[in-house]
This record gives sequence, C-alpha cells and structure tokens, in this order.
Amino acid sequence: MVKKTGLVLLGVVLLLMSACSNEESSDSQAQRSSEGSAGGTADTEQSTADQASDQASNSAQEDAASERMVIHSGSMTLEVEEYDAARSDIETRVNEMGGYIVESSVQRSGDGAREGSLSVRIPQEQFSTFMTDMEGVGTTVLDRSTKGEDVTEEYVDLESRLRSKETQEERLTAFMEEAANTDALLQISEDLSAVQEEIEKLKGRMNYLENHSANATVDITLQERGSSSLQSGEDLNTWERSTQLFTRTLNGIVSAASGIAVFFVGLSPVLVPMLLLAAGTAFYYRKKRKHEE
Repeated sequence: MVKKTGLVLLGVVLLLMSACSNEESSDSQAQRSSEGSAGGTADTEQSTADQASDQASNSAQEDAASERMVIHSGSMTLEVEEYDAARSDIETRVNEMGGYIVESSVQRSGDGAREGSLSVRIPQEQFSTFMTDMEGVGTTVLDRSTKGEDVTEEYVDLESRLRSKETQEERLTAFMEEAANTDALLQISEDLSAVQEEIEKLKGRMNYLENHSANATVDITLQERGSSSLQSGEDLNTWERSTQLFTRTLNGIVSAASGIAVFFVGLSPVLVPMLLLAAGTAFYYRKKRKHEE
C-alpha cells in the first residue's frame, strides 16, 4: 500500500515537471517570436527613416539648385527709322514689365541722324521675353548678346563671413562693457570699428548681388537712319539726290576755305614779316621817285 502511494506521488511530480517544461518552452518560443517581430519592425523603421533622410537630402539639393543666384545681362544695337518713336516704345515696354531706365544719352551725327543709348533694368524672369520684344523695335538688329554669371557660391561665402563677423562683433561689444581700463577700452573700440566696417562691406556686396540677380541689365543702342542711309543712289528721288549734292558741294567749299585759312595762319610767322618788308620797300621806292621828279 505504501509502495502504491509512493508511485502515485512520483507520477504526479513527473507530470508537474513536464507541464512546467512545456510552459517554459512555449514562453521561450513566444519571446523569440516577439523579439524577431520587434527586430523586423525596427529594421523596417530604420529603412523608412533612411529613405526619408535621402528624400530630404535630395529635396534640399533640388531647392538649392532652384535658388541659384545668376546675374543676367544683355546688349543690343538696333537701327531704327525714328529715334523718338523707338525710345518711347522701349520706355513703354520697360514700364509694363516692371523695370526702369538707369541712364540714357543721345547725340547727332554729321548727317543729322541721332544715335542714343539706354541702360535698363528688367526683372530677371522677364529677361528673355524683353530681349525678344526689343528685336521688333528696330528695322534691323545690328548686334545682340546675352550673358549669365552664377554668383551662388560667392553669396554663400559672404553669408558665412557675415555670420562670423557678427559673432565677433557681439564678443567685442561684451568685452567693451567689461573693459577694466581706458587702454583696453580704446583697443577694443578700434577692433570693433574695423569689424563693423567689414560687416558693412559684406552687406553691401550681398545687396548688390541680390539686386543684380533679381533684375537683369540690358544696354540698348539705337541708330537712327540718316539722309545718307544705306539706300543706293537709284533708290532716292530727285529732291533727295539734289539735297545730297548741294550738301556735298557746300561742305567742299567750307573745307577748301578752312584749308586756305589754316595755310595762311600757319605760315603767318613768315608771311607777315615778308609782307611788311615788301610794303616798306614799295613805299620807299615810291617816295624816292616822287623826290626825283
């Protein structure tokens, strides 16, 4: 009886031990499964983060490329029928595009035709359109050129130098407030003035780059057709041909008279004494003949 009871107790113990072992195995498998799932989730999150970082980097590069600072400039030489009308047309188009005229000048040539120049500033986004429109102002486009200068790197460098100088300015200002004696205060004041001067130069250059990259510069030369235009003699009417002949004849007479005047004025140091001597000699012989008579 005692043996049977002992065997029953041993069997119960073995069953309990087996159940515990199975539970531990299940827990271990669940833990490994959970760790594997967590690891997979972590890898997935890391991959997603890397992709987001790459996208942000690419976006930043694209933004930097789209925000590059380029200074555009152009020049044109146009032959026009009437100077005032062409200039008025240019002024109207400049105003319509939100630009302005920087400077202008005009002068007349020998045949009475006028030639003038204008320097205008046009918003950068209107530059190509403006250059194309200007070709319609003149009868002939004698010259046309455009140029673009990328100043992005220079501007970025100026920004970096400006931040450095501003930090230096703040430090010097703090040192000045803590200066213990007059000599130290004067030295710090001189250094601060030099830094502030450099800051102003940097800001001035940055403002120049900003303005010239936002507004393109176009230099326009207008050449008005004159009486001596590119037409041949057969294409001119009788009045125009007569006017040209009269003008050439008059110019020839004026040129000849000018040459004679230059000749006598240039030789006056020799001619004047000779004329005076000749006049004196003639007067002497005339007076002598009167006495002899």
